[in-house]
Amino acid sequence: MGQEPPDAKPSLTSSGNHFSCSMTAVLLAEVVDRAGEQAVGELLALAGSTRSAAYLQDITNWISYDEAVALWRAGARVTQNPRLPELVGQRAAERLSASPVATLLRSLGSPGNLYREISTGATKFSTVIRIEPVETGPGFAELVAIPVGGFPRSAEHCAWTTGMLSGAPILFGLPRASVEHDRCAALGAPDCRYLITWSEAAAGSSGSGEQLIALRHQLEGMQERLHSMFATASDLIAGDDIGDVLARITDRAAMEVRAPRFLLSVRMEPGGQIQCHHRGFAEDEVARLAEQILEPHPSEQPKSWLVVSVRSERRDYGRLLAAFEADERFFPQERELLEVYARYAATALDGAAALMEANRRYHQSSALLKLARALATAGTTGEVANRLADAVPLVVDCDRVGVYLWDPARGELVRRAIATPDGTVPEEHEDEWSWAPQPGDALERLLNDPRQDPIFTDAVTGDPAIREGLRRRGESAVLVVPLATEDSLLGALAVSVRERPERLRANPDLLDRLSGVAAQATTALQNGRLVDQITHQAMHDQLTGLANRLQFAEKLRKAVNRARQREEMVTMFYIDLNDFKPVNDAYGHEVGDKLLSALGKRLNSCTRASDTVARLGGDEFAVLIGSQTSPPDSDLLAIR
Repeated sequence: MGQEPPDAKPSLTSSGNHFSCSMTAVLLAEVVDRAGEQAVGELLALAGSTRSAAYLQDITNWISYDEAVALWRAGARVTQNPRLPELVGQRAAERLSASPVATLLRSLGSPGNLYREISTGATKFSTVIRIEPVETGPGFAELVAIPVGGFPRSAEHCAWTTGMLSGAPILFGLPRASVEHDRCAALGAPDCRYLITWSEAAAGSSGSGEQLIALRHQLEGMQERLHSMFATASDLIAGDDIGDVLARITDRAAMEVRAPRFLLSVRMEPGGQIQCHHRGFAEDEVARLAEQILEPHPSEQPKSWLVVSVRSERRDYGRLLAAFEADERFFPQERELLEVYARYAATALDGAAALMEANRRYHQSSALLKLARALATAGTTGEVANRLADAVPLVVDCDRVGVYLWDPARGELVRRAIATPDGTVPEEHEDEWSWAPQPGDALERLLNDPRQDPIFTDAVTGDPAIREGLRRRGESAVLVVPLATEDSLLGALAVSVRERPERLRANPDLLDRLSGVAAQATTALQNGRLVDQITHQAMHDQLTGLANRLQFAEKLRKAVNRARQREEMVTMFYIDLNDFKPVNDAYGHEVGDKLLSALGKRLNSCTRASDTVARLGGDEFAVLIGSQTSPPDSDLLAIR
């Protein structure tokens, strides 16, 4: 074979699956018998083959047309026998007698039936020729072989075909057939014609040598098939990784059903990610084909495809496909065989799904227990929100969790925590930090009926405002889970996904998990509110609501430490009221308290949210500025 330029595209004949390696397995065996083991290396080098001997001996593999021709020619030179291609064809019946393809062909019942079905039978060995029966009868058959477009007929191919056709009777315990090849496309004819005759006399002679050999081969073939079945069953028991098990099942299906391409496409869970195992397909077409064969109501499939369902009593997981590239067909028996391996795959998936479910339930139970412990030790509602956000991704398959708490003073839900499974926190617009009710919207309905079921929203269904939020965040669905008592909304979980919105569609299992989370969270939030009140009282002045001495001292300490690290200034104002005692003496302490409260409000109005205004005691107040302030700015603030 000549070398192509480096930038040349592969020709039609140089790439593809055109010949089954059942041919090359026989070829290598003949070369070893006639020239010794060392001749295999010489054969591959002479043919310019990049294949290993192991690859060429595996009858589930396929090679291109050019590779086959090069190996025939190299084999003839290595063995110094120009008839080697025909001999390889002749010896196929004996050397492959126990193979699955021989068992399949024997199931046709007789040489006459095999020749009548030759258009399908020939595709088990080669896809670049169309052989059709012209006439068949007792002990004879006339066949015509027409080259496939783009694949010129070679003399070696014709010789191999002649040898193959002569071996059909051997499969049934009869002597080899006589084949006359009186018209050859390799010599310029439009097609090849084969006249085949065989003797059926031995069929009635009990105990003939050919029959005994055939019976022995048939038994070996049945044993080989049983071995493959048992090995597959053993894989189901011993296999640790479901991907490895499915790949081996696909390989064994390729052994039983002769086709150059196979694709196993399954989902472990409805709507889940597709898992693929394939042979013979280009990587860039696998994803598209996997989606195509998984369609619930697929359009008419190519006639060269054989598709069976991977289904058990538990679930429909997907499809197993055997395929040729053009117009080849399958025997009805091959569908039955492929269905056997599809059931094996479904059994393996049942086991894996049950194990996944058990593991998921274990991890979810562990997560719920961990959440219960975390919430039991949580103090404030803010701490409850953070621990809740961290735990939910362990219980629910999601991409983001937001925890919102109801703020009565603001009259809206305010986001207090956010978490993602990978720990990253997305940047969001300030509008995402709170949710105010609007007339007739989902939040208003929740406020009116806090004990509602979770609210599902995707790009098509649900509250328009929620859908707009999904669009801004690039998400596909959200499930809003109320956190509420019988008569009061405490907050809500917003559990969202970026893809596959069906992950959040309500089902008994998902609702059961979320109800467990919501029940724990509701109790923890009720306790957290009490802690908030106690904490607020401990850190705030009861009269003015300002920070008290304890809180101010803590914030001042942190500000001083931060300023030292950054070599900055700290700005603080100390304020007291002149002549406050006479107010109490003249008007009473109630009026004095009102005066102190009014002063606290005025100080708050003159400062920013980041500043801290505190009442230190009596008529003493302090203001801690929350950021670095220059002396001129401090003067302006003092005047204000």
